[in-house]
Amino acid sequence: MKGTRDIVILVLFAAVAGGALSGVYSVTKGKIAAAAERERAEALKAVLPTLSEQARPVVIQHEGRSIPAVIDGGVGAFKGAVLELETRKGYAGLIRFLVGVDADLKITGLYILQQSETPGLGTKAKDRAWWGQFLGKGQEGFRFKVKKDGGDVEAITAATITSRAITDQVDFGLRALAAHLGKR
Repeated sequence: MKGTRDIVILVLFAAVAGGALSGVYSVTKGKIAAAAERERAEALKAVLPTLSEQARPVVIQHEGRSIPAVIDGGVGAFKGAVLELETRKGYAGLIRFLVGVDADLKITGLYILQQSETPGLGTKAKDRAWWGQFLGKGQEGFRFKVKKDGGDVEAITAATITSRAITDQVDFGLRALAAHLGKR
């Protein structure tokens, strides 16, 4: 009899806790989505400060993959773009990030949106001290590969996998954008 009573109490407690959690989620869901949208808008401007109100979202198709992007400028008047890239080849899996590209197809910024890399190692990819080496660089005259792979990118110490994953995606994104614009 005591065991049955304990089970009933446990089930009631779980139901109340689940209901409370559901209520908190429904109250905070909108705020969380709004905060994420604000962060994305700020990140777009951070990676491409010249981004105008006329910029439009597109999806670039390249080598069987889709890349969400924001293209600024009308037909024949390309001013820049922000590419939303992702890779599952990070040390801890998925890395999602934005890359800004100017009218000359040179990098203007990088912003990590999501990652779960090792704190103090792979997370250094978020630091301008590392990704700053991409600024002003494009496909011509710069090899977007880590130095270990014959490229020009200095890998993050003890985080070569993370460095390689991001660098390879930047290279892919630049090639995809150039093809989309008919510049390659």
